[in-house]
Amino acid sequence: MSLKDQFLSWVLNRKQNEQNRQVRAVNLNKIKTAGILWKMEDQKVFKLLVSQLKKQGISVHALCFSEQRGSVQGEAIFSPADFSLFGKIKNSEIQQFIDEKSDILIDISLSSGIEMQYIRGLSKAAFKVGWSNAEPNFFDMTIDVSSQKEPGYLVEQLLYYLAELNKQQVVNEIE
Repeated sequence: MSLKDQFLSWVLNRKQNEQNRQVRAVNLNKIKTAGILWKMEDQKVFKLLVSQLKKQGISVHALCFSEQRGSVQGEAIFSPADFSLFGKIKNSEIQQFIDEKSDILIDISLSSGIEMQYIRGLSKAAFKVGWSNAEPNFFDMTIDVSSQKEPGYLVEQLLYYLAELNKQQVVNEIE
């Protein structure tokens, strides 16, 4: 682990301990806003997820990780260069994404990189979902993808379980 990664980890742990976030699990039908954290190489899966969410009337904001500063038309992108040696964020889009109080954060990145940990750990989303092998685990709900470690499978499972989450409570509210 590089010196920069060690320092970012220390800053993340300190800020994580100060955070006072209330977890609120929501059914897919109740979600109004979603933040999506993804990697550039998973663009196809990302677009399918966004399409599914928008069909349900969910407002989506996203942040894409790329090792090198690149361009994905219309999407906010960040790279390791967007974090200083001392843990300061150099990209305002990262801070905006972290501060967004969305109903849910969906991380389809399957990445353990310190930059991704930093964002998912400090996100102010009410409910955070992602894959089960993430270390440290900042998610409120995880999906085991060890049998099929690919973003497409993760998205399929997340959508299924989010639709099932609190289903009985949703049915009772309708009646």
